[in-house]
Amino acid sequence: MQGKRPLDAEALLEQIFYYMNQLVNEKDFKKTLMLLTDMGRTLVNSERASFWYWDKEKKQYWTLVASDTKQLVVPEGSGIVGATITNNEIIVMNNPYEDPRFNSQVDKETGFVTKSILCMPVTNKNGEVIGAYQAINKLDENGESNFDDVDVKRLTLAAAYSGKALESHLLYQAAHVDTLTGLRNRRGFYEYYNIDVAPAMKETGASLIICDIDFFKKVNDTYGHNAGDAVLQMVGASLKKGVQQGEVFRWGGEEFIILLPGSTKDAASMVAETLRATMEQKVCTFDDTDIRITMSFGVNALNPKDSIEANIEVADAKLYEAKTSGRNRVVS
Repeated sequence: MQGKRPLDAEALLEQIFYYMNQLVNEKDFKKTLMLLTDMGRTLVNSERASFWYWDKEKKQYWTLVASDTKQLVVPEGSGIVGATITNNEIIVMNNPYEDPRFNSQVDKETGFVTKSILCMPVTNKNGEVIGAYQAINKLDENGESNFDDVDVKRLTLAAAYSGKALESHLLYQAAHVDTLTGLRNRRGFYEYYNIDVAPAMKETGASLIICDIDFFKKVNDTYGHNAGDAVLQMVGASLKKGVQQGEVFRWGGEEFIILLPGSTKDAASMVAETLRATMEQKVCTFDDTDIRITMSFGVNALNPKDSIEANIEVADAKLYEAKTSGRNRVVS
């Protein structure tokens, strides 16, 4: 493959300024990583570049961004990325097929030919490895070439910024996302309300649905708390799938809130009824046991003159009415 002319000092500085200027105004996490990955590829003049995340819970590595290829997922400890992350070391490899650490399976599956690799760990502010940055196939103006110490120094810049971006995202996720269901939590709810709902609510309106699982304590007492967690995960996924325009939040325990910007109370009630009927038919299978649940719903059209807390109280009163009048129903 024909490459570009290697960057001289002036061109390198120009490219760095270009990417830094783009990054200053970019707020989206995915687009930020794409910019950083492309910056790294440009600085070392490689055919491909990828930014890998170490998912310790699933014991695997997967690409947050991978240029010119689909997302890749490999088992923890495998390949060059595994060696880089495990040993917290920079690896320069210009003959990968002769190195036992190289996992050629990905090349076999994609038809790509890896000729040279530069892989370095991505760390957080405490120096703990949280991922890896990898450049593939160094190119010069005549075609293929080898990575060297200059490339290591250049890629370090992109890896450092990638680490900061990933760490910030992980901290945000920990603060705003419920780890069990993957839904936004209370903090995430208030952020979404203040940014995406409240500013336009007077003109477009908005509605809120609060719901919870009927007799959830009985689920935990009968099948155990692990089964209860499985039910919560199933409910969270089902509610999220069933809400096309709006956002679902785990409010706490077995309680969930759904915010519907631009929705009337009647429209929100229809959404709630559809969700109620869906949950009534759902089955959560845990340890070969089928668990069925129902849910109750309270609906309220948000009053922009009242605080969000006051609006939630109105919906919560409707939920209480649904619970005390027989459960498995919608009250609006």
